[in-house]
Amino acid sequence: MHIDGNTRMVGIIGTPLEHTLSPTIHNAAFDYLGLNWCYIPLPVHEGNLARAIEGIKALNFTGVNVTMPFKTEVMPMLDEVAMFAESVGAVNTILVDKGRMIGYNTDGRGFYTALVREMSYDVKGRKVLVLGAGGASRSVTVSLALAGCESIIIVNRSPGRSEQLAGIILRSAPDVKVSWLSPEDNYDIIVAESDVIINATPLTSFNGTLRVPVSLLNKNQLVCDLNYSLYQPPLLQEAEARGAQVMDGKGMLLYQAAAAFEIWTGLEAPVEVMRVALLRAMEEAHI
Repeated sequence: MHIDGNTRMVGIIGTPLEHTLSPTIHNAAFDYLGLNWCYIPLPVHEGNLARAIEGIKALNFTGVNVTMPFKTEVMPMLDEVAMFAESVGAVNTILVDKGRMIGYNTDGRGFYTALVREMSYDVKGRKVLVLGAGGASRSVTVSLALAGCESIIIVNRSPGRSEQLAGIILRSAPDVKVSWLSPEDNYDIIVAESDVIINATPLTSFNGTLRVPVSLLNKNQLVCDLNYSLYQPPLLQEAEARGAQVMDGKGMLLYQAAAAFEIWTGLEAPVEVMRVALLRAMEEAHI
């Protein structure tokens, strides 16, 4: 990589950033296409977001990714927010265009693209069960609702957050049936009857908190875990053993990065180059 006065700068803001794989993914794409661009991590601590946003403009960045804890907080600081990001209430990508800051959310697009390209899966008319009601769940469920799924059932320990997510989904897709449950409720029948089951929580182990009756998983289902690792998480191991299709979070991470790349550069992302860089970075980090 050659950096000079003409290098276009992009990066990621949030905290912590010690383990972010985004610089490796994006810089591999820039190098492959011969672009004089550079992607760098920009740690920003809570309370400093507004100054960081002004700094991005002042330093002539082309854009940044936004990660925790700022995906929602950054929205009122922007000049424009794209429709999907407005719908889910979170921004993970910012484009600086002639001094104007435009916010996007590529997480939902990343998940849906992985679903279609990697799994050849059509969600139209499907019944979805999602564990968790946080930011990842918002992006994923709204993307599935817009794609025409029949119903979404949310399992989350906070009824308030579940109700909020249900409202977000229904504003985007009023015809989708949405309901929610507590982890303490008995939802075994729902697990057995769901077409798509998604773990959108950071939990990956069956330690009494991530409650999925795996004996009810079956070959007619697609089971997803938005966490990613070189090693298959236990939920997907159990699902695959019972004949279900499985998908972890690597595809979502890859395709959300590709979408951000295309927003910034206007070029088609070299997805396979980015995939190799992602897997290599995970190996090196022992993720």
